[in-house]
Amino acid sequence: MIELTRPPVPASLATPEMQQYVAECAAYAANPAAAPVPTKPGSYRTSDILQAFDEYFFSKCYLTEQWHGSSYEMDVDHFVPVNQNAALKYEWSNLFPAAHKANMMRPRQWPAGGLLDPCRDKVSERLLATIGPNGREPRFEAADTTDAAARNTAELLNLLHNGKAGDELSIMNTKHLRVTIRERYDQVLHAIIQYKHVCTLDNAQQLAAARRKLSGLLSRRAPFTQLMRAMVAVQEYVPVDLLD
Repeated sequence: MIELTRPPVPASLATPEMQQYVAECAAYAANPAAAPVPTKPGSYRTSDILQAFDEYFFSKCYLTEQWHGSSYEMDVDHFVPVNQNAALKYEWSNLFPAAHKANMMRPRQWPAGGLLDPCRDKVSERLLATIGPNGREPRFEAADTTDAAARNTAELLNLLHNGKAGDELSIMNTKHLRVTIRERYDQVLHAIIQYKHVCTLDNAQQLAAARRKLSGLLSRRAPFTQLMRAMVAVQEYVPVDLLD
């Protein structure tokens, strides 16, 4: 998970009808017996919303950072589940792109202490990622064990990446994600080896190409940014000016 910048509210969520619906949802959530069930005015899965996810969230699942090429291939996830707060169903700040599998695996009960919001919280400071040899066993943990939101987020990410401990079906259900992460790990490692080799040569063109490749693989737009930047080889050998 990485920090994200949320753009202005898409036009489809800013219409008077939608704003009225949001207000009616809030009134209904506060007192269901005194207010009618609001009538849905539209969708939270419109082209301008998905295009905003493509541009600002880089077509990646906000939880696993798996790249999907287009947000049209992903679900629109409610950060705070609708069953916890129906008034947030069409609230722009509550909508994120999520891989379908991650969205389905995510518990629907909002945890005590909440979760880290990548558009509001300093994820890079509060959430630690590590990755084992050969790109295996991605793990997440709270930088501060007293930080409930970070602990909850780490627990969720560990579930989505590794499955539920002792549950073979859950572990196999998440295997493809781990395989994809290992493939990316290999790409980054080979790019670092090539970069270190080119650094020993007197060839400015090859060095520029090697730097560009590394920068692209480790960009915030690339898959699994947090995990790839957690690689020991990245921390030891990649110049910080290559990290956006």
